[in-house]
Amino acid sequence: MVSPMPTSPAFDDVTVVIVTFNSARTIVECVGTLPNGIRVIVVDNASTDGTCALVEQARPDVEIVRNTVNEGYGFANNQGMALVKTDFGLILNPDTLVDGEALSHLMAAADRNPDAAMIAPLLLRPRGGFELPLMGPWEKNHHQAQTEPDGDFCTWFLTGAALLCNMVAWKHVGGFDEAIFLYNEDADLALRFNALGYSQIVTPLAKVPHVGGGSVPQTLRVRWLKDWHMTWSNYYFEGKYGGDPVARRAQARSSSFKSGLRALLYVLLLNPKKVVGNAAKASAARAYALEKPSTNRRPG
Repeated sequence: MVSPMPTSPAFDDVTVVIVTFNSARTIVECVGTLPNGIRVIVVDNASTDGTCALVEQARPDVEIVRNTVNEGYGFANNQGMALVKTDFGLILNPDTLVDGEALSHLMAAADRNPDAAMIAPLLLRPRGGFELPLMGPWEKNHHQAQTEPDGDFCTWFLTGAALLCNMVAWKHVGGFDEAIFLYNEDADLALRFNALGYSQIVTPLAKVPHVGGGSVPQTLRVRWLKDWHMTWSNYYFEGKYGGDPVARRAQARSSSFKSGLRALLYVLLLNPKKVVGNAAKASAARAYALEKPSTNRRPG
């Protein structure tokens, strides 16, 4: 386990929020890397792998919010951010590693850019290279940057793996859209910040290792959940920002039929991963076509 760095007065202005779901493989190093003394809130979405116990052992000072069911990524982050009393809230995935140096650079960038709603670090891949998805001012889909930046720059999209959020701006925009259980919630948040005139900054001086999908074991059940929610949220996101809703539901019905056929094909080919993935896509597309939500949680 990485030893926490000494606390810094600058860190009194930030609270860390981490949403977990069966994140036992990465959460200890995640919370252990954070500077000692900083307020950390973990919102756990009904993990069954001992995630909360590991957090308590690694960092007894961490506050844990225990949901009895998986409430989804956006909703759980909103829960945690509602408890933030500092000027900034740092949203982290449990498979990121933010040490005192990276956090200092994020806070310094916030000082340099007081009108920014969010500041993001440069994410580092475990096998080398970096992650930097970008989006233009009139775009809805992001793409990977090919060149590492050498200084702060403004963009129209920041990935949700690590986000330093100005809490005034966060409250103004209303946080994540809770209709989205998982996926595209960061793109939706970015578009709403753009509409309100806020800037979003990447500071490459803050370098944060990111495992990427490593916080949850890749079981067939997890495969189902990911493919289902990615499919549903893609339709929801595209529908929210344009297009004929009747045509989009018709497209979803067609996609559901095709994915269902592919699932049957992979049954014959004895490929369980492809069966589960395509069956999940078929189910999610049908749910969207029938205007069913991605969560059973009641609005409000």
